[in-house]
Amino acid sequence: MREDVDQLRADVVVAGSGIGGLTAARTALDQGASVIVIEKAPEIGGSAAFSGGSAWTAADVDAWLSVQPDADPAMGQALIDNYQEGAAWFRALGLDIVRRAEPEQFKFARVVDDFRPDAGVFMQRLADSVRAAGGTILTHTGLRQVRLGPGGAVTGVTARGAGRSVHAAARAVILATGGFQASADLRARYFGRWAHRMIVRGTPYSTGDGFLAALEAGAGTAGVFGRFYGHMIPAPPAVTGLHNFASVKPDFSEHAVFVNLHGERFDDEFLGDEVTVHAVVHQPEALCFLIFDERVRRANTSREGPGAAARRVETIRGVGGEILEAPTLEALARQTAERWGVRRVRLMATLTEHNAAARAGDPSMLSVPRSGGLQPLDTPPFYALRCLPGVTFTYGGARTNPRAQVIDSAGRPISGLYAAGADVGGLYTRGYTGGLSIGIAFGRIAGREAAALAARG
Repeated sequence: MREDVDQLRADVVVAGSGIGGLTAARTALDQGASVIVIEKAPEIGGSAAFSGGSAWTAADVDAWLSVQPDADPAMGQALIDNYQEGAAWFRALGLDIVRRAEPEQFKFARVVDDFRPDAGVFMQRLADSVRAAGGTILTHTGLRQVRLGPGGAVTGVTARGAGRSVHAAARAVILATGGFQASADLRARYFGRWAHRMIVRGTPYSTGDGFLAALEAGAGTAGVFGRFYGHMIPAPPAVTGLHNFASVKPDFSEHAVFVNLHGERFDDEFLGDEVTVHAVVHQPEALCFLIFDERVRRANTSREGPGAAARRVETIRGVGGEILEAPTLEALARQTAERWGVRRVRLMATLTEHNAAARAGDPSMLSVPRSGGLQPLDTPPFYALRCLPGVTFTYGGARTNPRAQVIDSAGRPISGLYAAGADVGGLYTRGYTGGLSIGIAFGRIAGREAAALAARG
């Protein structure tokens, strides 16, 4: 039986309809290019449509480098400049995005913009603007291959979906498929033996289509492949998903003590769980146990205002998260041993060491360093929360330069191949300085570059 094949043609093909893909598509249309967007999912928007509704990045390169040690300053500058320009461009398109005046200083200087009325509506309106400008968006159509000509330049893509194959000829292709976090195979390859236990905090369609297609086209790789953006997520039986990931992450975690199944600390909690989550995936069974007391539960430890930590604890309980509670640390250690198999004696030794260092005000007494927030756990009742690592998007990807060009393994740009959003490799090295900003910034760059290449052709 012969399969139907759709033969299409455009100046630019964009793979992915998240914030990076739609930004790139609308930018290329503004430059006079014809554009086709292919999207594997049944709906547009990617993970951005399910996000908390804001985009942000560091205010300057120095602030960015404080979170991304050993990163490329040129990539950071491209991110910051094009994000700022992109936010203004959205407003010029008539999309509702509002600069936020933050009431207090964040960990580093940053700029934040809120989508109105919410992220889902904003993404739909951005897609509508792509169509209104003459672009075509095909859902149920996943990227399979970037096609190259005899000279190694891009000639189009092969895609598949809804019982058909699609061959789209194009001068330029922009990869914006959202990373590879939803691929169990690629997670196992890059994150190790416990990667199958990670919880995906985003669309299930981001399975590395862009990354794999880039590799097949000869792309080099870049980025810290063992790291990703994510947070701790309450372990099952907690029921978590796209609808509640943001509301159940334990925002108070940097004030808790983290231990693994051996009852041992393994990282600096005060770095924030968007960083410490990288270490959690390598702990036995990828489990992390947050130990905290009533002082942490009642403290204003979140930017959400007084009582935020207490509300977050109740929200976690409400979705079925297991939170043990006891009048003493010794009783809590017995419960964690009986319920979860945490080694009781070692856990008590860890908590005793922590409290002694906190009372002495001497972090050097800790066997695992802590950079701040050192206070004793001495206010009953005491709590333990069991978590798994949640992954939102991956840091490793196809090697990309500040012009959003995908670079081959010999260090040369692959003519006509660009990346945006989480498909950009070589940007983040450790911490988190915004996710949607990568799509906006490199979507703007890739859209301009792809349209210019098509025009030269």
